[in-house]
Parts: sequence; C-alpha cells; structure tokens
Amino acid sequence: MRCGRCGGLLIVDSFMDFEDDEDHLWLRAWRCVNCGEVVEPSITHQRRAQRSRLVRLTKRLTQKSPKYHEIVRLSA
Repeated sequence: MRCGRCGGLLIVDSFMDFEDDEDHLWLRAWRCVNCGEVVEPSITHQRRAQRSRLVRLTKRLTQKSPKYHEIVRLSA
C-alpha cells in the first residue's frame, strides 16, 4: 500500500495505546516508512468526519449573499 500523504511504503506496525494507567492496549496499524504517518481505521474515520464538517462550513460561508449597494450623495 502507498501513503496518502507522501506516496511512501506503508507497513504494518504495532503500537501501545495508553488508555489508562492500569490497562494498556496493543494496536496494529499501518505506518509509512518515509514520513511516519500512522493510518488506522478509527483515525481515518475521524479525519473523514472532520473533513466533511469543514466542507459543509466552507460551502455555507462561500454561498453568494445578496450584495446591497447604497448610493450616498455627498453635498457641500
């Protein structure tokens, strides 16, 4: 597989997730040997959700609003 960030090679690697002081969870995920990017299903899901929220916000902010031009006459 190829990294979405840099195009480098992804390998399977093991990581330790420190959930709390008593319980440590081992996690297997893809890691890029070139840039170190970690790709794991829950990370990917969170990034997609965040990206879709940003797209919706951007669309809402860039919608064309009616432009009002007010003519003000200046007199001396």
